[in-house]
This record gives sequence, C-alpha cells and structure tokens, in this order.
Amino acid sequence: MKRRSLVSAMGVALLCSFQGLAAQEKPIVILHARIIDGLGGRPIEDGAVILRGHTIEYAGPASGATVPRDAQIIEAKGKSVLPGLADLHVHLQGAWDGISVDLLGYQRYLNAMLHSGITTILDTGNYQPWVLQLRQEVASGHLLGPRIYCTGAMIDAADPAWPDLAYALTSRAQIPELVQRDKRANVDLIKGYANLSDRMLRRLVVEAHKEKIRVVIDQWERNGSPDLVRTGIDGFAHAPTRKMPADDIQLIHDRELFVITTLAVEEYSARRRLNDLRFLDEPLIAETTPPWFLMELRTEATRTLSEEEKHEVEASVTGFDEMKRNVKKLLDAGVLLAAGTDAPYPGVFQGEALHHELELLVEVGMTPLEALRTATFNAARIMHAEQEWGSLRAGRQANVVIVAGNPAERISDTRKIETVILNGRILDRNSLRFDVKKDPGFRAVTGNFSSPIQ
Repeated sequence: MKRRSLVSAMGVALLCSFQGLAAQEKPIVILHARIIDGLGGRPIEDGAVILRGHTIEYAGPASGATVPRDAQIIEAKGKSVLPGLADLHVHLQGAWDGISVDLLGYQRYLNAMLHSGITTILDTGNYQPWVLQLRQEVASGHLLGPRIYCTGAMIDAADPAWPDLAYALTSRAQIPELVQRDKRANVDLIKGYANLSDRMLRRLVVEAHKEKIRVVIDQWERNGSPDLVRTGIDGFAHAPTRKMPADDIQLIHDRELFVITTLAVEEYSARRRLNDLRFLDEPLIAETTPPWFLMELRTEATRTLSEEEKHEVEASVTGFDEMKRNVKKLLDAGVLLAAGTDAPYPGVFQGEALHHELELLVEVGMTPLEALRTATFNAARIMHAEQEWGSLRAGRQANVVIVAGNPAERISDTRKIETVILNGRILDRNSLRFDVKKDPGFRAVTGNFSSPIQ
C-alpha cells in the first residue's frame, strides 16, 4: 500500500453536494473488501474503496489504492462492500397496513430504510405538498433520510381509487395545468393511476413529454397491456400480473419502457408471507418497528377471512405466480428492471422489504448480481442519475453499504449490514433503531382511505 499526505485544502472545503448531510473531514478507506460495484460484473475479491467528502475517489483492487495518511481505515477482509441500495416504489405516509395514515411518524420510516442500507427511494404517490417538503428537508440536511425522489400526487380519473393521494382528472382541459403544476413542483416523474382512460393517459403523456417529464403508470391488472404501452408512457410502477405473450414483452422492450418489480406487495396480496410469522424476528424488522405494529400485524395474519377475501387471495396467488414468470421474461428480453416494494403493506416493511424483494428476484431466476443491479445501477438509470449514484465508481456519490458475507453468492447476505455510509458520513446504526423511550408515540389514523369505486 502506498501512502501520501492528504491535501489540507480538500479537508477544509467540505461543501454540501447532492444532499445537506455534511461529510466527514477525514477520508474513509475500506480495505480488503469484496467489491460488488452494482454494475453486475464479477466482484473484486481484494478491493479498496476510498471516500473523500461526498464522493467516491477510488474503487478497485487494493493493490492499486493510494491510501491517505490521515484516513479513517475500515478493515473489511471477508466482507462485501456495495453501493447504497434503492427502493423505487414506496409510500412514505407510513403505518403498516397500506391503508392507515401516519404522516407524523415519517422519521421512523426514514430511519428504518437507512438502517437497512437504503440510501435512495422513489415515493410513487402521496400528499403532494407533504412529500415535497420531506424531499426538500432531507436534501437540505434538516432531516436525516435517504435521498427522496417523488411523483407527488397520482393523477387519476373522476373517481380516484385513492382520493386523498390523487388528483381527479375530469376533463382534458385540466391536463396542461396539472402538468405545469408538477413542473413547478419539480416532481421527478408523473404517475398516472388506475381509472384513467387510454385517451386521457395519452394526452397526459403528450403534455408531460413537452415539459420533459416522464410518466409512470399503475393500472392494476392492465399493467403490461400493449394498449397502455402505445399511449407513450415511460414505465410501469409494477410488474404485470396478467399473462404476457412474447409479443407484449417485446413491445415493452422496443419502446424502451422500464418496469419496477414489486414482487413483495403481490406476495402480500397472496398472503404467502403471512403464513409463517417467524420473519418478524428478522433484525431489520424487529430493531426498527414499533411493538404495536407487530401486534396489529399478528392479529391481521391470524384473523378469519371472509369468503370474498378468500376469493381475492386466490386471485392474487394466481397473479403472483404470473408476476414471477413475467419478471423473468422481462429480464430475458433485456427490459430495464428496478427493484421496488410498494411498502408499506402487511409484511412489506419500509427497509426490510427491499431485501426480501431481492430474495424474490433470485427466486424467480435472477442471479444475485442481477438482483443487486436492480437495486443499484438500474435504479439510478431509471432516475437518469447513473452518473451520480448507483455504482461503486470514482466520482459517484459516497453512499456505501458494508455487509458480512457474500451477497454475490447468497443474496440473503445483504441483510448482514455492518456499516452504512450516507453522503460520505458513517451513520450510527444504533441510533436508527426504534426506541420506545424516545419515540413520540404517534399512532396511525385508521380507516379505509381508498374509494369504493374501483
């Protein structure tokens, strides 16, 4: 190892970039780690990563690293270092059941995601001013959290499926102003929702593209439909649960659409994970979740379903199986896929759910490295940010996770998190755990906030 002095001026000029979290004054050097760079290639078995300020300065073989004399050294032999993870489908309004609302408990969810190594998220539908303020305050450093991208409120038809989270589009004349409003808010994507007609959606896409804003869609069982693809949308917020012939898959590829996977939420709908609640002892859940969440979930998992609910579960089992097949087909066709979870829902926890999503992606036929790419480099590509984050490359944002074990061979090793570095600063993971003594005790507002008109 060669060593040299750190240029003092660089230690002084610690300006905030990307987000407001101040970087550490000393460079950080991770030595003798297995480097999984997020790009999907073979890991470097004896690697080094050098972080200076908010930026990765070096990532490569340890033999080629020049280690600053005053650096903080992290010895990581036998461990793996990978880019901070990204979940490209979450909803920050919280709670645990996908219906109740907990706007005041946002710090719990931001902490849980950071504790789980998630340094970037895409909120795909929320109370627009609220989520815009969260994005703003995390970026400024006033709130600790992963980098937030957002769609703002969803755009739905006259009877929105989620009226509190959506704007009702009743006339084509509204579309230019809705798009302009989102442009002024600088949303990262526009999300069209379940009840929009293809004609309205097509007009929305045209207006959004004029302003260089992309449109992602969720139309439930119609996701993946060639009719939707031909409206000009840019991507699907969920992998399809419908049968997808080869021509439909090829059309998605040829139109260069992206797809966010969300296997975890469809598995919830099929109630597969709720059949065995031992997963609630998983540290990424147990260490970050209020006790009353777990108690309420256990009650939900063991209650007797109505006949109507049983039929819905049966349909979801079929849909989940089809979704798994479709993800593999999309992968084989070369479609751009990114990992997302649609957290929170029962058993789909902010933070832990992404690790489970990666396990499900491997279950459907991805290699561990392909799965990891969906939550790193591919996610950055979808956000047009691959030059900023998503890989361990010089010049990229210093968002790094160190785990015990080898997730390139065993995807479940992503759970063995030892260190999370956000924007060049090592986080105190213990402080991110749920602490009932410090928590203000906010409880979710319960009730069905979705519309009965589907």
